[in-house]
This record gives sequence, C-alpha cells and structure tokens, in this order.
Amino acid sequence: MSDDMVLELLNEPVSKFVNPKMTAIESNLTIQDAAQSMAESKVDSILVFENGKITGMVTEKDILYDIVAKGLDPTKTILKQITKSPLITIPKTSPVREALDLMKKHDIRRLVVMDKRPIGLITQKMVCGNLEEHRLLLPELETVDKKFCPYCSKQFKDKKLVCRHIDNVHIKNK
Repeated sequence: MSDDMVLELLNEPVSKFVNPKMTAIESNLTIQDAAQSMAESKVDSILVFENGKITGMVTEKDILYDIVAKGLDPTKTILKQITKSPLITIPKTSPVREALDLMKKHDIRRLVVMDKRPIGLITQKMVCGNLEEHRLLLPELETVDKKFCPYCSKQFKDKKLVCRHIDNVHIKNK
C-alpha cells in the first residue's frame, strides 16, 4: 500500500467505520444484568446511564478483569462500581487517525461517535478489519521477524496470516 493510500485511510472520517449497534443500561443494575443485556444484544460493550445521562461504558474485558478475576459476585456487584468514566467520545467528522490516537492515549479499544448525541461506536476491530482490503500496516504490530495479532497477541510469520487470523477469529460476521 502506498503512503498516499495509508494517509487517505487514516484521514477518512470515523463516520465511515461507525457501528450504530449500541445498548445502554442503568448504572444501579448488576453486572449479571449487564452481561445478559450484552449477550441478548450481541455486543461486547454497553453504555451506562444514570438519571437519564450516559456516564460511561463497561466492556466484556472490564467484567472479566474487574469482576471475574477478582472473585466478585456479578449478581451483587452493581454496574456503577466498574463503569469506566468519563465516556471517551469523538465527533463523527474526525479522522480515523484521531480515533486511533485517542484509543492509544486512553488505553481503550472503542470510542463513542457523536453527532450531538451518540450515533454508534468505532473500534480498533473495525479499523483493523479493513486492513486486508486496504493493505494498511500498523507498525506497532510488527517486530523485525515476527507479526502479532493486536487482539490476542498470537504470533505469525507474515502479515497475510495476521490479517486472515483477525478476519476469521476476531471479526467473523461483523
């Protein structure tokens, strides 16, 4: 892929990559309620609101690390206890480059895309899922002789195998 093509992709507006599928839940419900809602909606994150206002987000990783790994009871722990706040957002007209920079800065994998109100999410998966199509190379995923999956850190011999792995294992039907 040429440098011009890379710049073109990184300068595309995030709205081109938005997934409008979002779910929200009240902050005083339990982790179990949130997990059930996520499973029913087939999403890997959920927006959390309190008094009618979105206050943050909880992801599958948050539930795994903050509840399961610590041995907390998901039927007794309320969502507010693990909600990541404040909610990190990005305007729909912002370039993909800015979204990736924000995700890196805040050590997160998804952002809420805004157009006066939330219109959807942009995730690293969505951007990386287009790598095969655009042949974009993310330098931080490579070492001199090894290539790594950004999601599970599995090691591969070349970029094509990483792209195929991401498409088959992490993106599937998205």
